[in-house]
Amino acid sequence: MLDLDNLVNRVVNPDIRPLVKEAHRCYATGAARAAIVLTWTAVCADLIYKIEVLKEEGETDARGLVQDVERAQQPGEANAIPLMLTVESTILDVAEKLDLIDRTQKTQLMRLREDRHLCAHPSLRPMGELYEPTSEYARAHLAVALDAVLVHQPSQGRKVRDRFISHVADPAFVFEPGYLGHTFFDRVRSTSQAKVVDFATKFALLQVEDDAMPVPAPLFADRMGECLRLFAERDQTLVEEYLARHMPRLETAEPAVQLAALGRLGDLPAFWKALPHPMRALYDAKISSIAAQIATRGYLRPDESRVLALVVLSEVRTGLPALADAFAALPAVERARVINARPDLYFVPYLPALLAAVRSFDAGEFVARTAVLPSAGLMSLEDMKAVLRAWWDNENGQTWGRDMPGYLVALYSATAHLGEARNEVWRAHLEELREYPELFAPIARGTGLADPDTQV
Repeated sequence: MLDLDNLVNRVVNPDIRPLVKEAHRCYATGAARAAIVLTWTAVCADLIYKIEVLKEEGETDARGLVQDVERAQQPGEANAIPLMLTVESTILDVAEKLDLIDRTQKTQLMRLREDRHLCAHPSLRPMGELYEPTSEYARAHLAVALDAVLVHQPSQGRKVRDRFISHVADPAFVFEPGYLGHTFFDRVRSTSQAKVVDFATKFALLQVEDDAMPVPAPLFADRMGECLRLFAERDQTLVEEYLARHMPRLETAEPAVQLAALGRLGDLPAFWKALPHPMRALYDAKISSIAAQIATRGYLRPDESRVLALVVLSEVRTGLPALADAFAALPAVERARVINARPDLYFVPYLPALLAAVRSFDAGEFVARTAVLPSAGLMSLEDMKAVLRAWWDNENGQTWGRDMPGYLVALYSATAHLGEARNEVWRAHLEELREYPELFAPIARGTGLADPDTQV
């Protein structure tokens, strides 16, 4: 049963809230007839306000009713009352057309309107007897009015979804969770939330090709995945429901779409709750085959890197046992690609071995740029010591070519969270380079830990 006290306090329009509270007091004191009349008055006033808002936002279907209201409000308008009676008789039709209410809610509110007429016009009954509604009737009408209209912002169901699609499909889209959550979830009615989540789920899961979208399907799907993750923080049950609804289509989708969905949504608990066990087995087999294919192909595709990066999540490692072995079997450069896809504490112990394994300047730069630097903010002092030791001790000196001194300066800056203790470590390592001025000077200058012009 709805908590009327809570709903009354959530009425959106502060001008309408006192009227609703008065209707609630009438119900609580047994004045059912007065409660019903006041409830309908509140619904009309609230819908008029919301329709005016939509008209100001450019909604053409709102203009006629707003014009009638504005005309009735003019001083000396002789037809003010007939005009408002017309507004009252058509307002639910207009509200449904504008998607402020749905068909079921309209039917419920029409019952409220009829009971309001019976309460306000006792002569409507055949024998002239008074209409005597029960308190249960009054409560039911008030609950419907609150749930369908009064506690909601002036948002429209399908149009909320359409605006959401337009916003996310914009080539200049920026994921700003505060704005997205407030605009397309928090302030819209539950039916609109469902429409938005349904769309986000379908496109994130199935990477639907749609020529009407101004951005490529994989990019749009990634954006929808971000949105779905945000919506799951607010209502995980709703997201689980729509993932389960669309999951059968994933089972028959192309293999590339299936793999992309895992990489995109594999860190979402709702995804795993909706994923059938046969699909888990398929994914585990796909992961086992990825490392084997590297021997012939020589590199990971971005979607494969993103999938293997899920190894950082313990619950995913448990569900997909092939993940850890597949990552460990990769060549150093490919492991660096995986680390870059999802930098995490899990990967930090692997960094020294990656640096030790590089066999060319290109590989050294790639590992430093894609794996070491993105992980710098996660390192402990001991981690940093191990990384520097591996950097210095690379067997073939392939960690010193081209931009690598600059990358070391960047690493020093990115480990500022380690405080003064890191400086002692860096100074000791710098001393080992003093006899190599072409290396010592740029690092000493960039870190400020030694005079680059001072030689032994």
